[in-house]
Parts: sequence; structure tokens; C-alpha cells
Amino acid sequence: MAASSELAALTPAVIAGLPPGPAWTRESLMVTFAFRCNIACTFCMVEDVLTVLPGTSLEQFREAVESQPARLAGVKRIIFSGGEVTLSKQLPAYAEYARSLPGIEHVRIQTNAIRLAKRDYLRSLIAAGIDEYFVSFHAPDAELYARIAQRDRAFAGIMAGIENIAAEGAGLTTNTAIVADNHQRLGEIVDRIAPFAPQSMEFWNYWPRADESADRQMSARVGEVRPHLIDAIERAIRAGFAPVVKWFPRCLLGPYAQFLDDSQPPALIADEYWAREPAYSCLYEGVCADAGSACSGLSHPYIYQHGWEERLLRPRRVEDRREGQNGTRVETRSLIKDGADKKSHAAVIADWLAQHGLEIGSRYAGFTLTEVRLGRGVAMLSLVFERDGLGLELRLHPRDERRPAYLRTPSYNLTYLKVEPAIEPEAQRLGEAVARIIEGKDDGRGAIPG
Repeated sequence: MAASSELAALTPAVIAGLPPGPAWTRESLMVTFAFRCNIACTFCMVEDVLTVLPGTSLEQFREAVESQPARLAGVKRIIFSGGEVTLSKQLPAYAEYARSLPGIEHVRIQTNAIRLAKRDYLRSLIAAGIDEYFVSFHAPDAELYARIAQRDRAFAGIMAGIENIAAEGAGLTTNTAIVADNHQRLGEIVDRIAPFAPQSMEFWNYWPRADESADRQMSARVGEVRPHLIDAIERAIRAGFAPVVKWFPRCLLGPYAQFLDDSQPPALIADEYWAREPAYSCLYEGVCADAGSACSGLSHPYIYQHGWEERLLRPRRVEDRREGQNGTRVETRSLIKDGADKKSHAAVIADWLAQHGLEIGSRYAGFTLTEVRLGRGVAMLSLVFERDGLGLELRLHPRDERRPAYLRTPSYNLTYLKVEPAIEPEAQRLGEAVARIIEGKDDGRGAIPG
């Protein structure tokens, strides 16, 4: 961690005046091909499609942009990605065609930079028009890199590639996947890259595509990541370049929330890739001002591994406002009270029941609601009902059209645990009754208020 005197330089006023990280995703089109790789990162986002997806051929790339010129509206950058695109002999041809397109100012590749250790090869790519290099960089030393990339000599090759990019004067940006193995060393990663004057450094909290059940146990707890991520952000700022953070809870970034940007560019990629895109939710998304495009929340695999983090997350209050007599906007009430993030489970549940018009001890479709608890897995809540010694558990999940559900409200998928066939119709009637009550009280996003 930097010395306290250095930390003092980052005053709230200085932080407020800092520009956010570069918004490159908003002006880019990604073209994917070469689904092969020369390392085997333990958290790979495309592992299941390597050697499986055919990728976008050069002919398909031409067809896509020439038959639909609107694809290039506002696009200033073409990005080539997939597996490791430097393994494709056609990469220079892709780059040369991209450079011929109207409005294109930059051509970027996403790469691990190992092949760029050969200076002549890098120069050939620059000559073809590739002026930006988005380098995956996940560890500050060879030992940790070998464990993460599962290749003993990966670190030496990557560092040589980065040195060559800097020496040639090409644009350098790095991205670091935040996982259990490296989350304590994010500051060291910044220190390793800073001498090469990157345009930006990005920190991507583990994006668990193809890890739907969290079998890999790759996610580090966000509360444990936070101090190391803040340290890395501060080191990057002091080194003179902007950080970017992705898929990390915005409310945990404090004054550095402006550097969160979960957006991704549109991509030419096979539809089957997106079939395993991870879902995200937050227990407080119905009442947090940052829910949605500003903050994704937690991935469902993270929730399977670590839970909802309901006592850690701090939703930013949503306020109802009305016009004052002089035309000014005035606050009328807040949906989240001060200190709400420290509420007990019981208080969180009590607030939710009050908001949605349900009450412990009341009867619904012949069943008595006896208990409500925070759900397991990605269930937000479990509602326990009893009747004549028979128990029935109704579970509420964030609405997701891709996941099976008995009923859906505007905000929830409803499921119930397996019951005896004899009471199946009654279980269905109970679910319908609860759904009607929830729909009448639903705020449109259906989260538990803090």
C-alpha cells in the first residue's frame, strides 16, 4: 500500500475531478475468430468453445459490414478477439481490411502477447494497421502466472511482448481477471505494468461463463477483494493512467465508483457462445439507484459460492422527488434508511413482507405462512407454508426467462419444492395466490429493500 502521505493527495475533490476510464466499448465492434490458445488460464471465458467455434471468417466479416453498413455507425475501432488471434496467419489480412473501412481510427487485438515477444512479428502487425494491444495480464511474477496460465514459461513471453509493444510506441491496455489466486496482488500487478505507460488498466472480476454451478470455486469474496482493488485503482491513478473495473459491486468502490463500466462492445460471434452467459442479480436491485446498467450486482455462480452478501453490499438510496413551489426539485422520502446495510436478516425480511403485502401467520389459499428466510443458491427468498401438518416451500428467484419457473411476476420466477402428487393442485393455487399479491405490490424490479 502506498504511504499515507501519498494517499492524502487523493482528496475527495481530486477524485471527483478525475475522468472515468476510456469508454472504448461504446465505439467498437468486436470480430471473433481463431478459437485456439497457447496457454490454458484456469478462469478462461471461452474454454468450452476453443477448437469448437469456427469463428468469423474474413469473408463473413466483409459480408457482415458491407451488407449492413449500419453496423459501423459510430464505430471508430475494430477489435479482433476469440481465442489467441495471433495464432491465425490471416490476422494481418483481417487488420488490413478493417483499416479500409470508413470511420475506423483504431484496430485492436486482445492477446496474451506471447507471440509479440518476436519483435519482427509485432512490427508486421503494426504495419498491417494494428495500433492497439489489449493484453491479458493476471500475475506479477512467473510462479503465480504459471499456476494461473498452466504454462511454466508464460510470464517471460508475456513480459517480452509487453516490452516490445511499449518500445514500438503502440497503444497498450491490460486487463486482469480478479480471481481467488491473484486478488491479493492487484497492486503489484499495477506496479509491474506502470513503467510501460499503458493507456489504461482494466480489472475484470471473475466472469463465470461456463461455470454455472461455481464448480471451479474461482471467485474471491468481494469484501476480501475490495481493499486490494482500491489499492490498485489508487496506484494506477498516481501512475497517470485511468483504471477500469468490470463486474464488481459499484457500492463497494466508494469514491472510485466512476471507474466501473460493465459494458461490452457488440460482437460478431456465434449465438451459442451467449447461451452460457452468466446471469447477475442483487438482493437490493429494486431499491438501489445504481441497479441495472450502472451495476450488474453479483453473478449467480458467485451467489452459489458465497451467498448474497446482504450485510456487505450498501445500496445507494433511491429518492422520490416532487416539484417545489419555486420549481426546484426537493426530496420527499428515501426508500432506504441510514444504516440500512447493517440490518439483520429478520429486519430485511420484515421490510420485504411489508412492501409486498404478506404477513407471517396469515393464511393464503388455505395455507399459513409460518416462516420467511433468505434463500439458498440464487433464490432471493424461501416462503414456508403449513397446513394440517403438511409443509410447502415456495421460492422466489430473480426473473430470468431462461430458467424454468412455475409462475413469473414482473420481478420473480416462482418455484416450489417437490410435493406429494395429491397436493400438487393446491400447491399451484398457493403459488398463484402469492403471485397475485406480489404483483399488486411489486415495484417493477422486485428486490428486497435494505
